[in-house]
Amino acid sequence: MKKLSIIFLLLGCCYPVSGQKAGQALIDSLLSEIPRAKNDTVKVRLHKRVADEYFFIDVSKAMEYSKTGLKLATAMKWERGIGVFITYIAQAYSGMGVYDSCMHYYKKGYVIQKKADDKANMTSTLNNMGAAEQNLNSNFTKAVEYYLAALKMAEQTDDKYMMGNTLANISNVYIAQKNPKKSLEYAFRALAIRRKLVSSGAVNADREVGRSMSNIGNIYVDLKDTLNAGKYFRKALPLLLKTEDKDALANLYTYMSLIYPRDSPQKISYALKAEQMWDEVNPMHSDAINNLGNIGVIYLDKVREGSPSLGISLRNEYLSKSEKYLRKAIFLSNQKGEVGAESYFKGPLAELQAIRGDYKNAYLNFRDYQNVQDSLYSQENKNNIAGLEGKREIELRDKQIEINQLELDAQKRQRIGLLIGLGLIVAIVGLLYWQNQTRKRANIQLLRLNSELDEANKIKARFFAILSHDLRSPVANLVNFLHLQKEAPDLLSAEAVVSHQKRITESAENLLENMESMLLWSKSQMQHFKPQSREIEVDSLFGYIQKFFVSETRISFSFENPGSLKVVTDEDYLKTIMQNLTNNAVKALAATPDPQIRWEATKKGSQVILAIIDNGPGTSAGQLNALFSEEAEIGIKSGLGLHVVRDLAKAIACKISVQPNSGRGMEFRLVFG
Repeated sequence: MKKLSIIFLLLGCCYPVSGQKAGQALIDSLLSEIPRAKNDTVKVRLHKRVADEYFFIDVSKAMEYSKTGLKLATAMKWERGIGVFITYIAQAYSGMGVYDSCMHYYKKGYVIQKKADDKANMTSTLNNMGAAEQNLNSNFTKAVEYYLAALKMAEQTDDKYMMGNTLANISNVYIAQKNPKKSLEYAFRALAIRRKLVSSGAVNADREVGRSMSNIGNIYVDLKDTLNAGKYFRKALPLLLKTEDKDALANLYTYMSLIYPRDSPQKISYALKAEQMWDEVNPMHSDAINNLGNIGVIYLDKVREGSPSLGISLRNEYLSKSEKYLRKAIFLSNQKGEVGAESYFKGPLAELQAIRGDYKNAYLNFRDYQNVQDSLYSQENKNNIAGLEGKREIELRDKQIEINQLELDAQKRQRIGLLIGLGLIVAIVGLLYWQNQTRKRANIQLLRLNSELDEANKIKARFFAILSHDLRSPVANLVNFLHLQKEAPDLLSAEAVVSHQKRITESAENLLENMESMLLWSKSQMQHFKPQSREIEVDSLFGYIQKFFVSETRISFSFENPGSLKVVTDEDYLKTIMQNLTNNAVKALAATPDPQIRWEATKKGSQVILAIIDNGPGTSAGQLNALFSEEAEIGIKSGLGLHVVRDLAKAIACKISVQPNSGRGMEFRLVFG
């Protein structure tokens, strides 16, 4: 039977004592603080710590301070403290081997802890209930069930101290089930966790590491590997001596006695040393009883392997000592209800009785040994324990699968987030690029508009310079003649007056014409002015021209519209164009005998063509340049007529073509459609 790890419960507090002290020195320091405690809460916590340490030194003292602490917690109505001390009393009963009372108090304390949702202490109680179940009835299946429940809760709260202890206890179950390899696996897991406690600076972590190393040595003893057993025992010894863990030291000496050969004096020496220490700490401890049985076996081995020269007297002495220790171990195991230990030591007792010739009792004891061993270590028990472990492994795998799924979901969300972020970056870069291109286009447009504005300003300047000249001359002549006529009418002869009047009239007419052309051209240059198109009778256009030039009696006008055609355009724009072209033709025919102007309308396909034909001297290419090129200069002599015609025709989408008339004169065509 192996020593089980008993867990001490927590109240989650700090104590005004040095963390460097341990064992009796720590207990004395804690006891000195109790009379100086400022309130009952501190007193309760100090009693709890004193009980903690006494569990490793003197279980009866642990019981005493647990009961005192329970009275204080009950007076305070502190439920959590009540739950802790009730389970401490159960723990003390467990140490004394009174397992019936032990389980009663554990269950009572667990109900209180569950009500308070005190998971840390619930974990401890479950672990201790497993140890009690194992010791009380050797019910390994039930014990493992409690241990695994405690381990699961410890893992949920990341309580490494509890995880180490529950793993150590599961390791002990496998030792009891004669499965040392599996036991060793759990023992090393417990050691790894307890070493983390040392690195984190946890209180009493060295003691827990020492206990783990001692337990691993015990397992190597069962594996008959005395070399590794001794190695771990030597590592555990200084740690347990340092922390004054008498309970663990007694266990260590018990198992150290097993690694030496049967004839080695150290074997009986360590066993007797363990007996002495167990008598001081807890003579009813399972390992104390095992040690008694082991001493009985050591004395029996001296007889079985002794030489003939051993002597009858010494032989009988060894047999008497062996029987005494074996019977004491069997009796105490029976007292504690440890069926496994009781039956185990009946085996060597049966052998001893056989040596003495008491075959009847030897047979009875051996039969009890065989029956119990078959029952305790049956395949059914092993299957049940394996089933519990398998169930836990499945739960752990399911949990790991769930964690993996959560990680995959998190990675998926992260990828989506990164893609969204990348998309936003691309969108921002695209937006910046679009803004840059838009800005470039806008800048180009602004440069073009500025250039056009500059050119327009230049044209405007030229236009007003020409306009001022064209307007100034006839106005000046008119003003001079009026002044002359008013101030010195006698100076002018009748012929001179007629000549001056003629020139003034021509200048005034020229002024009127230029003003009209200027106004029309200005109208065509308005930025937001748009022509208003509608269907117009060509005959009405011809009638307008005929009326406008009715005073030109010297020139013969004719109008031809055989198809009674219509044209869709802006009426005012077209009338102005036709008026300017007619006016230019009138000027061109000034020196032509028998002058003629003919307007005609024809249709070619979907196009309507209006043509003006004269029989004048014609027009040079330079004079026509203003009609087709916007770059043509506006000169004093050229006037504004053709510029106006060009701009207005462009506004109403009218195409203009010019060609010499057959014979003499010019022909201007206006094409629509």
